[in-house]
Amino acid sequence: MKTIVFFNLAVMPYHVAVFRALIGKGYRCVVYWWGKAPKTSYRAPAIDGLVQINRFDFGDARSLYADAARWSPVCVVSSGWADKGYNRACAIFKRGGTPTLAMSDTQWRGGRQWLNRLLSPFRHKRYFDYIWAAGILQYDYARKLGFDSSRILLNCFSGDTETFLKVPLDEKMRTYPHKFLFVGRFAEVKGIDVMLKAWNKISDKKGWSLELVGDGPLKETFRKEYPDVIIKDFMPQSELAKEAAESGCFILPSRFEPWALVIQEFTAAALPIICTRQCGASRHFALNGYNGYVVDAEDVGGLAAAMSKIINSPVETLITMSKRSRQLSQSVTPDFVADTLLSILS
Repeated sequence: MKTIVFFNLAVMPYHVAVFRALIGKGYRCVVYWWGKAPKTSYRAPAIDGLVQINRFDFGDARSLYADAARWSPVCVVSSGWADKGYNRACAIFKRGGTPTLAMSDTQWRGGRQWLNRLLSPFRHKRYFDYIWAAGILQYDYARKLGFDSSRILLNCFSGDTETFLKVPLDEKMRTYPHKFLFVGRFAEVKGIDVMLKAWNKISDKKGWSLELVGDGPLKETFRKEYPDVIIKDFMPQSELAKEAAESGCFILPSRFEPWALVIQEFTAAALPIICTRQCGASRHFALNGYNGYVVDAEDVGGLAAAMSKIINSPVETLITMSKRSRQLSQSVTPDFVADTLLSILS
């Protein structure tokens, strides 16, 4: 069986969806990862064809490379370039002729990234044959790093669309749920405070409610300060799909998101979307006035206006937005992500 080696920081549900697709195409996925997913309690299930190895079982890049090389991988995929050991192991694979790729959700923002641009010939281009970008903003950064367009792949991420595409629309056509849904970490960068201020500005909510799902340092603070807001703990994808079935609009008010895969997942669940344009995935899965509304980060008034538009929209408009969301979500699937990776082997 042919093997693909992945150097990951974490293993998340969207990774597992792509691993399943690759395994279905006859590949074994060997994943080195940090042993504890940062900022989440998720743990990947045991799957035939998926091997998970703790990256910190190896003290240096050479021992990491030696262990990964025993699988004779057809290519090596690294989760960015934050782990120096991964980078160095990729450089050894690259010198030996094994294709190496760096997945990237990083947007070009200037500042210290100018140093990366200057040093790319000695770093990024020494480690990796390809940059595998999440979307157009990440493609722009890869070009600035000096990678030729022929050495940049797109669509490195897909949500677990299979799970969320199962959310039915039929019941919503009869009784549309009057609930806004947020899913994510309770952290400042997520802009939850902005959303809650916007929510309080709406005087006539017409029976709509607001529900927040996730974990994080600000959770108990929000629970105490906003007792009328529903707050639930982190839950698996299958449970989130049930929440989506009982919701009428998904909101992501983040101050900044390099990508925000959750937008795609809830478009797959056929929800209208309100998000900030600072979310990288908004360019791909949220079109202002088409399947929801896109606002600027920290714009309380703009967010309140967008929420009010959803509240005051007729059911027919919300159903149309829901169908459009689902259509947009299917532009990238786990199967398509897998085929994109395999295209470099053809």
